[in-house]
Amino acid sequence: MIRGNLINLGILLVLLNGCAASTETEVTEPQLRVSENKRYLEYQDGTPFFWLGGTSWGMSEWLTREEVIHYLDDRKAKEFSLVQVCLFWGKREEDPVTFTLNPVNAYGFKAFEEVNGVPNPERPASVEGGSPTEPNDYWDHVDFIIEEVAQRDMMVALLPVWGRRYVNASHGAYSQSFFTLESMNSFGEFLGSRYQAYDHIMWVLGGDVKADGEGDYLPHYRAMAEGILTGVTDKKVAWNAPSPLWDHVLMTYHPDGAPFLNSSTWFHTDPWLDFNMIETFKNRESVYEAVAIDYGLENPIKPTVMGEPDYEGVKPNLVTAGVHIRRQAFHSFFAGASGFTYGGKFDAKGNGPLWSPYKGWKNMLDMEGARTMKQVKKFCLENGWPYWTPDNSLLAADTIKGELQKVAVQDRANNSYYIYFPDSSQVSINVIETETRNFSTKWYNPQTGNYSDEQSGNSDQGQLDIAPPQGWEDAVLIINYN
Repeated sequence: MIRGNLINLGILLVLLNGCAASTETEVTEPQLRVSENKRYLEYQDGTPFFWLGGTSWGMSEWLTREEVIHYLDDRKAKEFSLVQVCLFWGKREEDPVTFTLNPVNAYGFKAFEEVNGVPNPERPASVEGGSPTEPNDYWDHVDFIIEEVAQRDMMVALLPVWGRRYVNASHGAYSQSFFTLESMNSFGEFLGSRYQAYDHIMWVLGGDVKADGEGDYLPHYRAMAEGILTGVTDKKVAWNAPSPLWDHVLMTYHPDGAPFLNSSTWFHTDPWLDFNMIETFKNRESVYEAVAIDYGLENPIKPTVMGEPDYEGVKPNLVTAGVHIRRQAFHSFFAGASGFTYGGKFDAKGNGPLWSPYKGWKNMLDMEGARTMKQVKKFCLENGWPYWTPDNSLLAADTIKGELQKVAVQDRANNSYYIYFPDSSQVSINVIETETRNFSTKWYNPQTGNYSDEQSGNSDQGQLDIAPPQGWEDAVLIINYN
């Protein structure tokens, strides 16, 4: 398997011309699959994939090639493993907010041909003769982004069209519905065919929208899933038909910010939906509960990803600092999520938003939350993730719910427990009796990535009243039983 690269030059020419692949083309196996226990994503060799994503939804519309490289280099250096990009986002000016129906990208190209001023999704504006580095159409630049992600050994989550604006049209004056069932299917087929030879892509349908918002649009997104699979495999499979062909694509659905209405609400049992995605957005109090609900779903069990929590920075009436980002990340993983996505909004000087990315967005790349995501990743990878089981029974009493809730997981493989403290307040812990009656504790500082010295204890203590070291914003307590 060739990670993130085209299979051969012949396929490259087909892809860059936007033409359908021949039926003789070998179907590429994705790098990732769902793990055997259905709780996380893994590489085809069984190595767990740690989803640390970054939202740059409007990258394909706003950024030049040089700016794409700048963003990806920064995220790679910060140990992000994935970026989330919308291919038809709806380029917006933020001050004042304006909306463009068929926006041009940084090189002046539009995504679709137009009929009477309305974009036609069944006719992507693909012109022969260009290349990723010398684009002569919109899709050449998308090719460039996808290839640059691959060169950094990262994954890309591609969202074909922002459903909130162009499908359900649930964004008021900033939206207009012109995607039909037929065009959802044909556009999906165009994308699946164009990018069938890349193995580092996962597909994200939806786009900040309830599938049943402003009407019943479940058939639209299912039609797009069918189209993508047809483009990738040159075979037609119905959205509700189990088939091994679905293994050639990896798909989910991106909802809006209602924390308990997520992909599982509409598509959990659909064969095309490989894993669930949650958006809580500004609802920081609901992160743990939202993930826990999805984690508890059965028939079938599927992984779930926190795909869009609250963004770091400033927005009216809500400031989100680094510690708030870490709380959301640890609450996600401690509730059983298989991944977490970071994003930035505006800073105090008015730069941003990073999600789009617009107006001084480079100044937002080094915010504390973004810098300390690698500390979250470090702890998870060094301490048994993804084999944790959420288990709050170690906490002697119910803690406060919401953003300041203390939460715990059990790591049976290492006979350990981990408790996340979102602040510095004390909690009572039930000490587990073992044959040796001995245990040890130490602390991890998510802000710095450092561990404290280890201390010993014994189960005769019964309960342990404990608080993080003085001056720490948040902490993880590690309890190892001998």
